[in-house]
Amino acid sequence: MIIEHVIALCRSFESESLAFWVDGGWGVDALLGRQTRSHSDLDFAVKHEDLSAFQSVMELQGYVRVLSSEGAEWNWVFRHTSGRTVDLHAFVLDQHGNGLLGDPANGEMYPAGAFEGIGRIGSTNVSCIAAPFVLGFRNGFEPRDVDYHDVNALCAQFGLALPCRFQAKQDKQSN
Repeated sequence: MIIEHVIALCRSFESESLAFWVDGGWGVDALLGRQTRSHSDLDFAVKHEDLSAFQSVMELQGYVRVLSSEGAEWNWVFRHTSGRTVDLHAFVLDQHGNGLLGDPANGEMYPAGAFEGIGRIGSTNVSCIAAPFVLGFRNGFEPRDVDYHDVNALCAQFGLALPCRFQAKQDKQSN
């Protein structure tokens, strides 16, 4: 997905007064203040109660919801007629400020503080998932090459320690 499409969607959401946080690879680039790599999709964290409003905006932009059985209530995927995709990760805030994703028993959430990130995509300021929480999420699964890129860039920019899952590869490269 190219930067112009990202900015257009962000502006469309803002014009409808919809709260959103850029997540995933574009969220990393927003935190860094520049695009550092290509992106196959675009991820947003959004309030569950706003999903219908987001769907309306997405449809006006040429996107169609792709139905899937996995996470259907909290992870809506949209595909544009050109093939680009957008994921909406819908959360419900609990009394502690955690953004719960789906059934609270699953423990999947944006922890309190995760929504405090501020970034920039092109000349557009955006809310995004804060860097320490991005690192925590990326440390929770087997990293891909893009994850190493993103994590190393965030750690360098913000003076953060590499998460343990990412240290092993750096240690091997140092030897």
